[in-house]
Amino acid sequence: MGDGSLSQDEIDKLLLGADDVPNYASSSSASSGGADDLTPLDRDTLTDILANAFTSVEGTLTTILSKNVKLTNPIPESKSAADISSEIGAGSVCLFSTISGGINGKVCMVFSMENGAKIASAYNGGLSGGVNEEAQIKSLKDCFTSAFGRITIQIGDQIHTQTVGSPLEGYLSKNAKDLQLPDGKTIIRTSVNMNVEGVGSFKLHYILSKSMVDDIINLSRRGAQKNGHSDSNGGMNVNIPQNFGTNQSAMHTGGQQIGIKGVSFPNLATAGPPSGQTNLNLLMDVQMSLTVELGRTKMYIKDILGLGEGSIIELDKLAGEPVDLLVNGKLIAKGEVVVIDENFGVRVTDIVSPTDRIKNEQKT
Repeated sequence: MGDGSLSQDEIDKLLLGADDVPNYASSSSASSGGADDLTPLDRDTLTDILANAFTSVEGTLTTILSKNVKLTNPIPESKSAADISSEIGAGSVCLFSTISGGINGKVCMVFSMENGAKIASAYNGGLSGGVNEEAQIKSLKDCFTSAFGRITIQIGDQIHTQTVGSPLEGYLSKNAKDLQLPDGKTIIRTSVNMNVEGVGSFKLHYILSKSMVDDIINLSRRGAQKNGHSDSNGGMNVNIPQNFGTNQSAMHTGGQQIGIKGVSFPNLATAGPPSGQTNLNLLMDVQMSLTVELGRTKMYIKDILGLGEGSIIELDKLAGEPVDLLVNGKLIAKGEVVVIDENFGVRVTDIVSPTDRIKNEQKT
């Protein structure tokens, strides 16, 4: 229809989930970006890369905010800088950094002032969001600095290049013209659902220039082609060593002769240890439960049911004996109880050796 509204037939198809309904979002992007619009394949590649990057920072933000955080459903779209500014520029918070290395350019993360106040409040332990703008921006920068850096590194890892980001900066954009976007007429905006436990669910926008996105996609494809190359039909040709296997035979198909070689496997008994070092950095943000155990004892059910206020339970530890530190139920160290600013703490006095850990496992 000329006025841009949907006809009743189109509305009915939308409700039925029909695939042939015109994609107005894509049409809008194409009209804004013209020839620079993302192809479906480019969009899928970018979506996968950013989905992995955002998933990798969920644990970081969960730790920083002390609330469960989920970042899901990234949706990239190509639009003009003017369109993005008019849509999200007024009343928003913009955090930005400059990426350099294998890819170069400015990257922005934008969300509304209202949601920025909620995140800042959660970061400050639930304090009121009525602080001044400068303090709110500082809280948001502190909250997202680690996440921003990790996203940058994760993108670089996926496209097989090294990337670094400049220190995170931020400002409040009260008017559309205040929003300072990456260079270029065409901008790639990826909208992500951010859910913070006890705070709410809202949109944040991760914004890159089209030229940077092109570099990301090209480097990603180049890395995927290291062990093979795409043929004219879109398939993947893999180079197989000529000495792969020992037994050879041949078969004919469609008038062509294809060589078939038998497979010979190495002797597992002589196989050496895997080469290279395990990248422990991949596990650094995994959370584990640490427990401090004063002591243990066993009691009959009748005695447990008889417990009341003032009851004394005798443990298997002597007075002054070190307490046990357990990670996921496994003893790793011993220590002594201390008090730090009216809070209990434990000073580690002894690390349990691997041999002693095995002995303790065998006892249990």
